[in-house]
Amino acid sequence: MDGSTNNAGILSKSLSLVGGVQYIASFQLAGSHRGSTESVNVSFGTSSMAILNIASSAGLTTYSLLFSPTTSGLYSLSFDNNSNDNVGALLDNVSVVNTPIPGAIWLFGSSLVGLVAAKRRKSA
Repeated sequence: MDGSTNNAGILSKSLSLVGGVQYIASFQLAGSHRGSTESVNVSFGTSSMAILNIASSAGLTTYSLLFSPTTSGLYSLSFDNNSNDNVGALLDNVSVVNTPIPGAIWLFGSSLVGLVAAKRRKSA
């Protein structure tokens, strides 16, 4: 999150999201490989997570964060390297996709109805 500027800080992107849809932000973080321990706060809309004490030699680790906006609009995905140094963690492979939760719930619900119907037939 620094590159070669020696000015670690915030990287943010505004995204146009649809209300009522669940989104997942996936990304990879690694240590700075320059002798520092890093901590990064990640926020996606109203969801957030803190990734603390990333060792300098740590390789890329995949993380994800869910967010479901209630209304359509612009929402931010932000990465804040807050280690109070001028180095920064390494960030790679950032993606945001919507998750097919409603379809999965529909499939689960229809399976549950089928099981109840089969049980009733068996007991009759």
